[in-house]
Amino acid sequence: MMKFFTSIVESCKDVAGKLRNLTAKANDIEFEDRQLMQQFGFISIPRKGDRVLLLQFGNVVIAVASDSADRPAVNEGETALYREKEHYIILKDDGTIAIKASGGVDIDGDLRVTGDVQDKSGTLDRLRQNYNKHTHVGNLGAPTSPTTDAQDM
Repeated sequence: MMKFFTSIVESCKDVAGKLRNLTAKANDIEFEDRQLMQQFGFISIPRKGDRVLLLQFGNVVIAVASDSADRPAVNEGETALYREKEHYIILKDDGTIAIKASGGVDIDGDLRVTGDVQDKSGTLDRLRQNYNKHTHVGNLGAPTSPTTDAQDM
């Protein structure tokens, strides 16, 4: 006979970088160091207080772990990899990817871009064109800029 329990995570630990063992309590029964199974491609270590679904087939297997209300908003057909609603990657239905990382984004390797790179003030190409307009007086002199630089920015 199979039983289902919903519970709250007490603790979760990484084992050898591959498996996660979870401790949770359901119906006054504590389940210690049970294997956490996760969907391929999505990996996380749930925090204390997150919800978990336990399946019991003689022994207990943790089937699904879910965080609290800290999920980003996604539309139908979209997929998110997230830890909190302020820290995520969303594959959007319109073909774009939304990334939010308050601590920044580190890239280990080359970055190749086809198309414009933009920030709030314009494109990287426009910034490069403005930079290329400036000149130096002599080899070590102060840079001079055409009066249009200030207007172009």
